[in-house]
Amino acid sequence: MRIGVLILAAVMAGASPAWSQSETELYESGANAMAGAQREVTQRNIDVAAKALRDKDYKTARKYAQSVTRADPKRVEAWLLLGSAQQGLQDWKGARTTYTTAVRLYPTHPEARAGLGVAYARTGDPKATVQLAWLDAKLRECGGCYQSGQLAKFKADIEAAIRETPAKGP
Repeated sequence: MRIGVLILAAVMAGASPAWSQSETELYESGANAMAGAQREVTQRNIDVAAKALRDKDYKTARKYAQSVTRADPKRVEAWLLLGSAQQGLQDWKGARTTYTTAVRLYPTHPEARAGLGVAYARTGDPKATVQLAWLDAKLRECGGCYQSGQLAKFKADIEAAIRETPAKGP
């Protein structure tokens, strides 16, 4: 009986075009399908986090951004969303760690530098001035480029955070 089932399965496998694929091809097509599904889930989570930020629902934004940073830890966009959510929740230490990761992944990203500068300032860390100097140099280098308005805003955000946060004592 067992041999009959195996023979029947072998005959059916030979008759079906899908079964004629090699194991490697089947594995690769399955892996590609899973990767595509994962990309869709990741993008949906980014979209949800971004909308939650626009709606000032920082807890939801943090939840969805964190899920993306766990699934795709090299995706700087997710780290920026997470940092923004943490800023909205006034979790400055968390934001500092998050933006440090974003800067490590993308050292020349102005938003990551600005977020890190604000987080440093809000925790009373004098390293905020390093990020401020970086943005100031970038703004001078830009010389009226398309990013100049955004860079000026980021610089102003750090300056305001430095002014509004009392310096930590020794």
